[in-house]
Amino acid sequence: MRGILDYLNSAARISRRGLGVAMLTGALALGAVPFVDMHARADDDGPIIVVSGPLSWPFFAAVKQGFDDAAEIFDVDFQYVAVTDTANMTSDYPRLLQQAISRNPRMLLVGEFFPDGMDPLIKEATAAGIPVLIHNSGQTLWEQNGSIGFIGEDPYQMGFKAGQIHAEGGVKHGLCFNQVPGNPTVEARCTGYVDAMKEAGLETTYQTIGTGDATNPQAMLQAIKGTLQANNTIDGVYTLNAVPAMSALRAVQEVGRAGEVMIGTADLSNEVLEAIKAGDIAFAMDQQPYLQGFLSIQTAKQYLDYGLHPIGAVTTGPLVIDKSNVDKTLEVNKEFSGVRGAS
Repeated sequence: MRGILDYLNSAARISRRGLGVAMLTGALALGAVPFVDMHARADDDGPIIVVSGPLSWPFFAAVKQGFDDAAEIFDVDFQYVAVTDTANMTSDYPRLLQQAISRNPRMLLVGEFFPDGMDPLIKEATAAGIPVLIHNSGQTLWEQNGSIGFIGEDPYQMGFKAGQIHAEGGVKHGLCFNQVPGNPTVEARCTGYVDAMKEAGLETTYQTIGTGDATNPQAMLQAIKGTLQANNTIDGVYTLNAVPAMSALRAVQEVGRAGEVMIGTADLSNEVLEAIKAGDIAFAMDQQPYLQGFLSIQTAKQYLDYGLHPIGAVTTGPLVIDKSNVDKTLEVNKEFSGVRGAS
């Protein structure tokens, strides 16, 4: 079975064509960012450029799959641009966006991960008449910077719901672990979590790690382990990505507190889903990343062809995955690999 494209195309009977993809290493020097246009279309005013997250993260692999599948179905070419080295993301993403704007794209689909550097550039693009659609990060900013809309999670509600689940589960002292400090979307999850716990009269601790270690499971394990050892009253951990979720699980096991600390996370991976099924992780907050990519391409197509787009933000999460629905989620991902953000 070819998977979800066979399913969608057999129903829609829509033609498909190739994609243009561009990748780069985040450590490249300023002004030396290469783009590779694999399938340029001569009748376009410019390319559609997607500035999104690193594909080394399972989450963004699902976002990218959504972009790819929608592009085939709706006959759209685009170029995907992301860092491959997360050490300098706060400076690399504005650089990528500036390079994309300089190419006078037909449209920009942007994850606004670091607003301090990216928001002025988005305003520059929209002022120049380049349509911009924000996805994943930037829910509170898109109206002010001139973008046509936003597709993604409500990060505060993601965290608030996680805090409610912890409170209802008996957690008295929760740790919110942030692996991408400086990203307001991720930080809003912790804010929501802390607010929900405080509303229930419970204690919280907030911990960060440098963005250079955002994909380093061992560094995150050691950081969380150290916090658990320093404060044995912590009986709940909420992480903001599937990678630190597994680090948190191993940290809890290594300090001898398996079964005593309730672990929840944002986002999915197959490891996290299997851990939920086994009862080692209590829940995952799914923001449905595949939809963020798919709906972004669909919206871009309709906007460029007809001037149509949703009015307001399109919210894709939170959806709670726990033992009650984890089996169905795993089944879907086995048939349509990566669609649920788990790989």
